[in-house]
Parts: sequence; structure tokens; C-alpha cells
Amino acid sequence: MQEKIMSRDKTLSQLITRYLGKDEAKKYHEYALENVDPLGEAAKIILSTFPDTIGLCASLSAAWTAYLQDKYEIPAITVAGDLKIGKVKVFKSKTNVPSSVKSGKSKNKVWDGHCWIEIDGLIGDLSIFRTAYSISYPSVLKEFVIRKFGSGKGVLVSSHKDLEEKGMKYIPRYVLNEHQINPLIRGLEQFRR
Repeated sequence: MQEKIMSRDKTLSQLITRYLGKDEAKKYHEYALENVDPLGEAAKIILSTFPDTIGLCASLSAAWTAYLQDKYEIPAITVAGDLKIGKVKVFKSKTNVPSSVKSGKSKNKVWDGHCWIEIDGLIGDLSIFRTAYSISYPSVLKEFVIRKFGSGKGVLVSSHKDLEEKGMKYIPRYVLNEHQINPLIRGLEQFRR
């Protein structure tokens, strides 16, 4: 298991360097989160601002990342990738989240992966419970979430090791940069309560 964790950390480090640069990768890896309270405080504000809407993982993760960076100077990153429950990929990311073009408008492109945040070995997901609870048909994701976490949950914050032991694997494929994050946050405004 330790070998898997090291491999995942190496992959994440390479992705941060590729999409954000060496300086941001260094800042991310040197940071030690001493208090998780800011994660919960920021999550509570974001979730209370935007109604339960399925399919907003990228926007909610982008908003959470920006809030943590701006208010608490926590170098969280927004990650896009796959989500696997047991042996089933419930979300598969074939490409990165589209970024804005020079005109300031984002590309009109279909994207079907999953997004979450990461900081100091922790995964944070604001949309997974909302998505699972909203599903009205038989679903691997819904059944897993209810069985492992129960009903009425709002925020998922856990180490990837603990999640993998439960049977839930977040597989990083891309890291979002500010040209992707900023339009996602602006787009989220249409859902404001």
C-alpha cells in the first residue's frame, strides 16, 4: 500500500508541475496543514451559498480552492480525474476541464470527469454527496455513499489512503489552473441562492 501512495504522490507532483509550474508544486509540497477548521468553514459557506445541484463538481471545487487560497493562504489545488468505486469508474476524465480562450469566453466542450481539491494528503469533495443523494435510479455511487457514509452528509474530507481502504479511489489526471478556475467560479454565480 505504501508503494501505491508514493506512486500517487509522484503522479500528483508531476501534474502540479505540468499545469501550475515548479514554484506552485514546491509551495504545495512544503505546506503542512495544521488545522482543518478552515476547510470546514470554507465548505460551509460555499455549500450554503449554492443550492443542491448535481453536476457542479468542477465549479464547487474551483470556488473552494480559491476561497482557501485567498482567505487562508492555503495552497489547495483543484484536481480533475476519475472516481472509482470498487472496480467501477463512476466518473472518467478523458480530457482536462476546458479553459478560457483569449477572448475571455470558455470553450464549449463536453466534459465528464470529476473534480475535487487536494491539500497536504487530504482529498476534499463538496459535490460527491449532493450528486449521490440526487440520483433517483439504481447507482453504484449512491449505494456506496449511503452504505459507507450514510445520509445527509455535506462535505467529504479524508486522506486518499482512508478512502481507498473504503473502496473509493480518486485518480488524478489533471490539475486546474487559474484560466480554468476563474470561469468556473464566474459560471457558478448563476446558481447563487
